[in-house]
Amino acid sequence: MFEGKKILIGVSASVAIYKACELIRSLRKENFEVKVAMTKEAQGFISSILFESLSSNKVYTDVMQENSFLGISHIELANWADAIAIVPATANIIAKIAYGIADCPVSLATLASDKPKIIAPAMNTKMYENTATQENIALLKKRGFIFVEPTVGELACNSVGRGHIASVEEIKDCIESVFFEKSLKGKTIITTASATREEIDPVRFISNYSSGKMGFALAQMAFNMGAESILISGPSNLETPFGVNRINVKTALEMLNALDTQIQKSKQDTYVIMAAAVSDFKPKQTSNYKIKRQNKDTFILELVQNPDISKTLKEKYPHIKLIGFAAETNDLIENAKAKIDKKGLEFIVLNDVSRKDIGFGSLNNEVTIIFKDGKIEHLPFMTKKEIAYNILKLL
Repeated sequence: MFEGKKILIGVSASVAIYKACELIRSLRKENFEVKVAMTKEAQGFISSILFESLSSNKVYTDVMQENSFLGISHIELANWADAIAIVPATANIIAKIAYGIADCPVSLATLASDKPKIIAPAMNTKMYENTATQENIALLKKRGFIFVEPTVGELACNSVGRGHIASVEEIKDCIESVFFEKSLKGKTIITTASATREEIDPVRFISNYSSGKMGFALAQMAFNMGAESILISGPSNLETPFGVNRINVKTALEMLNALDTQIQKSKQDTYVIMAAAVSDFKPKQTSNYKIKRQNKDTFILELVQNPDISKTLKEKYPHIKLIGFAAETNDLIENAKAKIDKKGLEFIVLNDVSRKDIGFGSLNNEVTIIFKDGKIEHLPFMTKKEIAYNILKLL
């Protein structure tokens, strides 16, 4: 998906410099070509040799160095890159870029570039919250720089506060987002993901094997393609994709209520993608206390049906466009087709969850898309991110 895309990573002096190493490895796994520019101070943390090894390219370390071995000057380096990401970004490098000071490889290449620029700050809380830093950040945002905001976490000074660099996954998500045409701009895409849980007692619940990876990939790709992306997720340890508004729920009824609220707020062309594996049933009664082992061989748990979320929403909001998912183990096409009219779907994405190489928990998938007019389209084995992109191109 990103074959041939070129990223310049600007590295400044921070304890968080190790995140740049992780990011380069992660980007190269996605087939990006990576080059690195380092400030002089950053070289005191990690040798440029490590970055050369990780990127398989020479590293730009000195504004006065002879660049013949690189085959580029700093201008050509800036022209080479499709995007620049400064990871980690100190208060010092942010200030330099804000005021056009070009006295190090990172600031020089950034000033010479007219390509998208991403900044991932990492610094002490007081430095980050200082008025000067905040004004510099605001100035760069106004100029179109994209910031991957720091989180609250443990800092190098043994304190806890905002200034901890964002996760590598979030930074990578942000970088990837700049390479997509914004074909979904003006649309609101609400995606459900993961499994819901229906409580039996305080320690037990009914659920399923859904990891949420497909729904999270759809939410991420919706943002990448320009939509307002809202993710309503059941319990999941997956990180929130960059740019996505995440709402956490637990039960099927909570998911329905969250969807209802978000649809009412939406003023744009609205799509709802039901990628969550919603529990069809819930216990008729929930115990407030842990149910103890009993002196008999069987225990009867009475279940009642949960509301059909898609059908309920379509009846209440006929203007929305619904896309469904079907996780099936047998009679795949027939079972999936039956849901299209019943739920009022534009199309349904069929997963064969009997296979072990795709579906629940896997990074990959292979799906069949069945449209309401009967047309069928097959998406072959690929990553869930690629599946998500191909699904969203149909909207």
